[in-house]
Amino acid sequence: MSRMRYILLVAMATLVAVACERRPIEESYLKVYLDLNIERNITNYELKDEAPGLMRVMFFDSATKEFLSHDYVSHEGGYIFAPYGDVDMVVYNLEAGEIHVRNYYSWMDIEAFTENINDFQRNQFARYINSRVDTRPSYDDIRTTPGHLFVARKEGIHIPHHITNEAFIISATARSVVESWTIEINGVKGTEWLGGVTMMISGQSGSYFIARGEPSTNSVALYFDTDSKQRSAVSICSRFETFGREQTSGDAVLLSVLFTDTQGHSYLHNFDVSSQMENNPEQHIVINANIDIPKPEAGGGFEPSVDDWKEFEYDIDI
Repeated sequence: MSRMRYILLVAMATLVAVACERRPIEESYLKVYLDLNIERNITNYELKDEAPGLMRVMFFDSATKEFLSHDYVSHEGGYIFAPYGDVDMVVYNLEAGEIHVRNYYSWMDIEAFTENINDFQRNQFARYINSRVDTRPSYDDIRTTPGHLFVARKEGIHIPHHITNEAFIISATARSVVESWTIEINGVKGTEWLGGVTMMISGQSGSYFIARGEPSTNSVALYFDTDSKQRSAVSICSRFETFGREQTSGDAVLLSVLFTDTQGHSYLHNFDVSSQMENNPEQHIVINANIDIPKPEAGGGFEPSVDDWKEFEYDIDI
């Protein structure tokens, strides 16, 4: 019996030794280091000391595009679990304003998008939306503007099965796939009577395919407010973020500006800015108009209605 016990102990020790010999192969997953850099040079946007936040790292098979694994690192990178072999990698930040990501596990379909605006926001433009004709860009699909999404992509990375004592390093740079555009509307009189200014711009891409590195062909309108600090005596300035102008539908880019005075009376002005969203590296839209916001009548309090809607349309000389 003691001999049998000895044989069993020797057999168990042998199995443990074999298991220990296999351990370095498993640990090789821990020897992959992602050296991540964030591109901070963004037109009309200053990242300052902000960090994009937690980054998701996803690996796909280079040949089949099948999802393999994922991990999380800081915006500076770090050690990650990674599969060996020939892989494709995509990295993106999880916190990007109003952006959501869907179809995580599909290289072709992983997509960043923003939600539709709420009923209150939509009702601000309801009368215009309901009265539009077919020659105007569609405002059926109105979205919130995206935050800056930083994406790094690398294809055809070969991660060896056996990694030496030194870490296997993957270097990548994450760049924003979102554009920041500024708007300057000159020739506005009566800014002192304004309670708020809201804008919509049509003809924009509704989402972005992260791994493929291209915006979608879904044409949407984007809704955004302006800050009272961006107003002067004769001009209104604003900024919006977008995945870029949608290029395939041929939709005009219509900027609709809704001025609301302190008594709740609304004035809508429409501007075709299609040409200004082409070949414009400064990403700065300038509108020279002649807009007069009349002094509201005293009394009555704030009236959040659009019964006295006045609509104006302009052709802009560029």
